[in-house]
Amino acid sequence: MQKRTIERKPEAVELEFVKSHIAATMTLIHGLIDQGVLDRERLDSFFAGFLDELPHTRDTLGLRLVIDQWRQGLTSGEAEENLRQTLFEVISGGKDIN
Repeated sequence: MQKRTIERKPEAVELEFVKSHIAATMTLIHGLIDQGVLDRERLDSFFAGFLDELPHTRDTLGLRLVIDQWRQGLTSGEAEENLRQTLFEVISGGKDIN
C-alpha cells in the first residue's frame, strides 16, 4: 500500500515550532546523557535508524543536517556542552560571529 501525502510548503510558524521542538528534545537528551541514563552508542544507533526512515526530500534536508552534525559530535565523544552549543548554532541558522 502506498502512502499518499499532499506536498505543500511549510509555513514559517511551523518551521519555528519544529526547530523549538528539536531544541527541547535535544536538551532533554543531553540531560539524560549527563545523568548516565542514555548510552551514546545506542542513541546514535537510534538516530541512524530514524534518518533511514526519513524521506529524502528538500523539506527534510535541514533536519538531516542538524541530526548528522549532532551525531558526529556524539560518536566522537565530544563534551555535552560543546554538543549543545553546536546544536543550537545549527538550529538558529549558524554561528554568531562577534
